Amino acid sequence: MSTIEQAAQALLDARASGTPRGPIASEYALTDLAAAYAVQHALIAHKLGGQRPAGYKLGLTDARARKALGVAEPLRGVLLAANEYQAGATLKHADFIAPRLEIEVAMRLARDIEDPLADRAELIAALEGVMPALEVCDSAYEGWPKSLADAVADNLSFGAHVLGQCVAADSATLDDLAVALILDGEQVASGNTSSSMGNPLDAALWLVNQMVAAGQTLRAGDVIMTGALAGMQPVAAGAVAEVEMGALGRLSCRFDG
Repeated sequence: MSTIEQAAQALLDARASGTPRGPIASEYALTDLAAAYAVQHALIAHKLGGQRPAGYKLGLTDARARKALGVAEPLRGVLLAANEYQAGATLKHADFIAPRLEIEVAMRLARDIEDPLADRAELIAALEGVMPALEVCDSAYEGWPKSLADAVADNLSFGAHVLGQCVAADSATLDDLAVALILDGEQVASGNTSSSMGNPLDAALWLVNQMVAAGQTLRAGDVIMTGALAGMQPVAAGAVAEVEMGALGRLSCRFDG
């Protein structure tokens, strides 16, 4: 078993046991993001078992966060169909190690994309629509990842994603839309869609074109999560989580006790 495969297995074991572990970047000599992405690829290949991903996710889409960390571009991860939920769902809190919530805008593709897209308008034409979303973040690491390499290797702390109802994409609306996260009736986080590369459509466009340039094809039905619009918030067993996104609508879900 290669070092990359060993690192991926260590993360899989931590998740399966529900017992977080120490960082792997130093233990397995992941000296750059390319090595971390190789671990992520091995981890995802194991989880998918030959099936297609449900879509893709972005991290560090806020330019201020990238500048603070000295990162030139957003980070990428993969969504899993087994971890996709619709608004109104009840999630098992015990399925996660230490779940935290992020507000995001999600998009679903209406057609395959094999060639680069020119602009927002061309992306909108390729979309079924956009929707409010929650990412349930979770981590294989004790105390969460301490380095970008650890975060990337663990698929950017992906746990699950919850999707609201699809509505038509509107470039102007997404330029400056206030969003809020509410837990058990109390607002705990707020943000603005502009923090996702200026507009979540631009974040999705960047991801699509990065993937196409690397020789990958996106498929009709794929979901794109365009990055956190506010800080992660811990969620307790028994909690009800709600996302408010104005013109994009709202969603809610529950975590069982």
